[in-house]
Amino acid sequence: MLRTDTLIIGAGLAGLTAARHLRDSNIDVVVIEKSRSPGGRMSTRRSDYGNFDHGAQYFTSRTPEFTALVNQLVENGDIAPWQPKGKDSTWPWWVGQPGMSAMGKALAGGLDIRFQAQVSGINRIDDGYSVEIEAADNASNAISAARVVAAIPAPQAASLLVPLDPAFTAIEQVVMAPCWAAMVAFDTSPAAVPDILRGDPADPLALIARNSSKPGRNGETFVLHASPAWSRERLEDKKEVVADDLLAAMRHAVAPYTILPEPVHCIAHRWRHALTETALDAPFITNTDSTLLACGDWCIGGRIEAAHQSGLAASRHIVSM
Repeated sequence: MLRTDTLIIGAGLAGLTAARHLRDSNIDVVVIEKSRSPGGRMSTRRSDYGNFDHGAQYFTSRTPEFTALVNQLVENGDIAPWQPKGKDSTWPWWVGQPGMSAMGKALAGGLDIRFQAQVSGINRIDDGYSVEIEAADNASNAISAARVVAAIPAPQAASLLVPLDPAFTAIEQVVMAPCWAAMVAFDTSPAAVPDILRGDPADPLALIARNSSKPGRNGETFVLHASPAWSRERLEDKKEVVADDLLAAMRHAVAPYTILPEPVHCIAHRWRHALTETALDAPFITNTDSTLLACGDWCIGGRIEAAHQSGLAASRHIVSM
C-alpha cells in the first residue's frame, strides 16, 4: 500500500494550491483526481471547430498572494489578460492561454497526481486513514495517509467526511448551484454580437461569451452558461435537448444585434456543482486533530481566487502543526 503524509482529493485550484505549498514545505503529498487533467472548472474542451473554455470564463486577482501567482503565470506565458467588447468590470480579467486549462496544467507541474482515480471510501486506521481508490480500468487499490484533504465541491466533501467526523456537518449548509453550459461554433462570425453578454436573473442564459475573442484562440466559438434557476429546473434533461434550448435562448438574446447563423457545432455540458450561493464563511474546515480537512472556493465565495485562498489557508494550517 502506498503511504504518504498528506493525500489531497481533487486537482482543482484549491487542491493544486495546497499541494504546491505542502511540497515546497517538504511535506510528502499525493493528489487524487477523478478526471483526466488538472484544473477543475478551469477547463478547456477541444473540438474540430476550436476549443472552448466551458467552465470558468475568466478570473480576477485582488489578494497579494494570488496576485503574485498571477504575475508569475503571466511571465511564464500561461495566462494573459482578456479585454472583451462588453466588459463590465474595472478589474483586469485573466484567462489561461491557449485555453483556461493551461493554468491548472502549469500549477500541476512537479506534483504527484493520480488521474482518472475516484475515491470510493475513507477508513480510519491506526496511523491515519486508508483511502480506497477506483481507477478508470476498474482496478481498486488503497493509499494510506496521515492526513486527508478534500479539495472538492461541498456536497462531495460532505459525503466523504461527515461519516468520519461530525465536525464536517457544517459543510451541509453550503449551497452550490449547477450550471448547464453549451459550446457553439460558427463558420461565419456573428460580428455584431458583443464578446460578453449577461442575462437578467429570469433569463435562461446568465452569460454568453465569445471564446474566440480570448488570446490564443481560433475559430468562431461561443460558450453559453445557463442561469442557476434554469439549470436546476433542467438538471436531468438530455444534453441534446439542453443544447438546442440554450442555442434558441442565444438567438433571442442576440436578436437586437444580429440574426444568428446556423452553428456547425453545438453541444452541452452539465456542471453539477458550479457556483457557490451560500458559502461556509471560513477559509477551510478541519476536525479536532487536523487529520481531516476540506477546502475549496465554497468555503469563502464563488470566485476562482477564493479557491486559491482556501487551499493556501488549509496547507498553511498543516505546515504550522
